[in-house]
Amino acid sequence: MDISDLISDFLESLEIEKGRSTKTTENYGLYLARFLDLITQDFPEGATIKPADLTPEILRKFRLRLNRFDDNQNHERLSALTQSYHLIALRGFLKYLAKRGIKSLDPSLVDLPRAAKKQVTFLHFDEVSRLLSEIPTDTETGLRDRAIIELLFSGG
Repeated sequence: MDISDLISDFLESLEIEKGRSTKTTENYGLYLARFLDLITQDFPEGATIKPADLTPEILRKFRLRLNRFDDNQNHERLSALTQSYHLIALRGFLKYLAKRGIKSLDPSLVDLPRAAKKQVTFLHFDEVSRLLSEIPTDTETGLRDRAIIELLFSGG
């Protein structure tokens, strides 16, 4: 069976069997369409790609092309998080194939890129004081707002 037919079956199973939302199914469809688009250059023109044709080398090339991908809209490369979404969709598809006994690439070979940890910034004492001083305390609403803000800052 052709890989594009299997992708269609997989997307239907996401919605029916797994109960995924329409938006999730659409996104998986986009990610897997991009996967097919980026790997077709590894096969002769017009060739039918079968699940057994997926190899670790094809996966490596896909990851490399995904990392270098330019969406032609803002000329920026895909973030590590967006690349992860593509790989999560691919891994889900490969698990689907494995459950149905269709020989293909082992899903455990699909590793996700490490996402950079976001640096947390904290307000300094004078910034908190300045924020609190801006809240009018001559009304009940102002007192309530100040109490909420103080609670948030004192709780960490």
